[in-house]
Amino acid sequence: MRYSSAESEYLVSLLKSAIKQEPMPAPPDCIDWEGLVALSKKQQVYSIIAAVLQPSSLPEKQSEELLAYTRSELLRLLSMKSELEALEDELEKQNIKFMLLKGSVIRDYYPQQKMRQMSDIDILYDYTRRDDLIKIMKSRGFRLTATCENSDDFFKEPFYTFEWHRQLFFEEAEFCPHFDLWVNALPDSDNPCKYHIESTEHFVYTICHMFKHYATNGCGIRFLCDIYVLMNFGPNIDMQKALSRLEEIGIKDFASDAIALSEAVFDNKEATQKQQEMLDFLLSSGVYGNHIVDYSKKLSQYSGSKVKYFFRRFFPEKKKMKAEYRQLEKKPYLLPVFYIIRLFTKFRYNSKSAKNEFKQVIKTENKH
Repeated sequence: MRYSSAESEYLVSLLKSAIKQEPMPAPPDCIDWEGLVALSKKQQVYSIIAAVLQPSSLPEKQSEELLAYTRSELLRLLSMKSELEALEDELEKQNIKFMLLKGSVIRDYYPQQKMRQMSDIDILYDYTRRDDLIKIMKSRGFRLTATCENSDDFFKEPFYTFEWHRQLFFEEAEFCPHFDLWVNALPDSDNPCKYHIESTEHFVYTICHMFKHYATNGCGIRFLCDIYVLMNFGPNIDMQKALSRLEEIGIKDFASDAIALSEAVFDNKEATQKQQEMLDFLLSSGVYGNHIVDYSKKLSQYSGSKVKYFFRRFFPEKKKMKAEYRQLEKKPYLLPVFYIIRLFTKFRYNSKSAKNEFKQVIKTENKH
């Protein structure tokens, strides 16, 4: 494989050593430790390389940072796990079925759970019980910070974040593969309301999740780590069935390249030029890509007009508003009122994010 910098090459070698439980590789003489740490955090894989880095081998600043991070991340992991267990008990009491998704499933297959960094816990649940779920979350001190087309986000200080999904992809989105995970879900042996995603469907979903980000504003190398871990350390995957399903969805070529690239990176197999370009793109992106790319694509939908873009951000289409505020299904005449409520809520709880988006869109080059 070819790498653009010593830091990106060494990062990949550290990821490989951590996932395959091999000793820490010797760093090149020219390594920029500060740059390496910054890159690993941008890619959200610092927890992975932290498992193999030896503090005694690092400069003092990075050694102290590693020790502090390891302690704080362990505390966060244990706290989130405890909160999840409490929520699972509440869901069982209320007879609300649910299923863990994404990182909260994949982390169980890493050599250590703490290696798989997560910003939140994603859960699919019986959406007909949304009102009951909101009551449960509020009773535990959470506030509803965002309602998207296919999920509700809840947050509680200092770092508890849960994303509750009613569906995996938004129907109006350009890429929206259909999944009915409940059909083949495996019931939990202890909690009758808890279900486990079937391994082959989970693998297909992981590839689709990667493609969604890759095709919009990009994604990072952590997706490759997840793919490799699922194929080599997770439950058995029916790869023929998975590729057939991915072909139906229309992304088999992308999936084949992602799978082959994960094997090239972690098993030293040959990579094609196309796969090399994919790796370059992954390493140049953040874990979920570059929002500037996403903003540029969204602007093109409005003929490059930033005024139209901001108008739609302030006043979403009626279908999106109904997804956020269920009251509008029975009382559509209240739409203007809920536009005001939405603006107040967004700026009250997400003012920093909103200001950042405004600045980034203003700076985004119009390529229409």
